[in-house]
Amino acid sequence: MRALSIALCGAFLAASPLHAQPPAGGGQVILLGARWCAPCMAEWRDLPALVAAAKPDQVVLAWVDRPIPPPPALAGQVAVMPSDQARELALRLGGEGFGLPMATYAPAGRRACAPWRRPLRPKDLEPLRQLCGQ
Repeated sequence: MRALSIALCGAFLAASPLHAQPPAGGGQVILLGARWCAPCMAEWRDLPALVAAAKPDQVVLAWVDRPIPPPPALAGQVAVMPSDQARELALRLGGEGFGLPMATYAPAGRRACAPWRRPLRPKDLEPLRQLCGQ
């Protein structure tokens, strides 16, 4: 049973967004949020428009309190980052006492770069990518 638990844990970590490859030609648009954050939940509700506008990039939900699944209509199109990795990323980008919502962009094959420190809307995707030199 212990071996099965270890194998399942390893499979989960290997499939996590920080290790998963985004679609060919795309990077990752990472939304940092929390369930208690009203603007974050508004982003979550508006996720279909953001996912459509972000292509070929993959959208990743990185909730710092506990993972939140994508809306059912987007299952398989949106990745979910484990909360411990989301907190680490939020601290790295925003520092101690980071504010939410926050977003970032990880160009294909590179680490996440500068934080976007307000709600992310489809019209904000190009400025977000430009922060990363894309």
